[in-house]
Amino acid sequence: MKIKNQRNFRTRILICGKFLIISFIFYCLCGLIITLLTREKPSEVNRCYMDAISIEVFAQNRSLIEDGDPIPLEDVLLAKDKPVPGKTIFLLETSCACSDPQFDLLTLNSRQACAVESAALHNPNLQVFVLFVCPTFRHQSDPITDAIISYKNVKLRHVNLWRFAEGTPVEDWVKKDDLFRSRYLVNNISNLLRLLMLYRYGGIYMDMDVVVLRSFEDETVNFLCPESKISITNAVIGLKPKGFGHKLGELFLRDFQNNYNGDIWTHNGPKSLSRVMSKICEVNNVSLMLDRHQCHGIKLFPINVFYEIRVDQWTHFFDPKLANETLERLNNSYLTHLWNSISHKRSLRVDSDAAYIQLAKQNCPKVLDATSKRFD
Repeated sequence: MKIKNQRNFRTRILICGKFLIISFIFYCLCGLIITLLTREKPSEVNRCYMDAISIEVFAQNRSLIEDGDPIPLEDVLLAKDKPVPGKTIFLLETSCACSDPQFDLLTLNSRQACAVESAALHNPNLQVFVLFVCPTFRHQSDPITDAIISYKNVKLRHVNLWRFAEGTPVEDWVKKDDLFRSRYLVNNISNLLRLLMLYRYGGIYMDMDVVVLRSFEDETVNFLCPESKISITNAVIGLKPKGFGHKLGELFLRDFQNNYNGDIWTHNGPKSLSRVMSKICEVNNVSLMLDRHQCHGIKLFPINVFYEIRVDQWTHFFDPKLANETLERLNNSYLTHLWNSISHKRSLRVDSDAAYIQLAKQNCPKVLDATSKRFD
């Protein structure tokens, strides 16, 4: 009887073991299937970022454009006016609606346009290039677009990802389309292109959800900024076009390629820059990197210069009761982030007393005037 019970016990153990193994395999397969389904498929997606034939045709023969027709943006590498190395601020629009396989229509919202105008307003001696990753046409008459291109230093251009990567350390990798195997495709294209722009031209990159508050024209060194005590942001980067700035751009690109993971949100952005800086500075503590002698002359701004209003305080921009306090806190800031990933659904009337509207009045007045009712 005892032997029989032992056999039954062993049998039950074996059955349970097999069940656990089968369950584990089943859940792994489910996870793999979900990952594959949620990843962007290169064959279906990358067509949105390729040049449409119509872009090339229109760019070469302007007579094909009739009055009232949308105007194609010129390719940044083919246009007559190109970025001036070390004297250009870059901003990026990387989303592609793909509503039409040939082109997208340019539709900057008030926030994006405010970032562009504030950069142009405070930096009249720098070029401000806004690059659109999709083949893009703009309406000949759009109040918000007209507001930003009224600045002589603002240029709107199309950038072809594959052409732009030619002659860079990631040229062959980009051709493999590994970049497009990503849950966060738009984010990762943006992460890569900002590095490519700085590798090619140097200058300054900044995100489209900022308001620039003062001039960057005297910042002639390589600079970065921590987002926290453990992470360096890639939302604002300044690199010199030659020397160590160019080398630093190369190191950023190589880390992006060698450690690429399209399924982790910050892995190819802030974490990539933090990995490179840890090697250069030979320390992992971001606070210690503030010592420029430790980091080969690279300037790390204090956090409050770009991030005085932290992500958990984003509502301060939209609450009129906190307007005065918020504006006072920004007195020593170069720019401020609006944390668009969280705040994008919040809009304000153009006559609001909230801090964001007061910032717009001072730093992007033309865009504010061109906005009809709500600033979003």
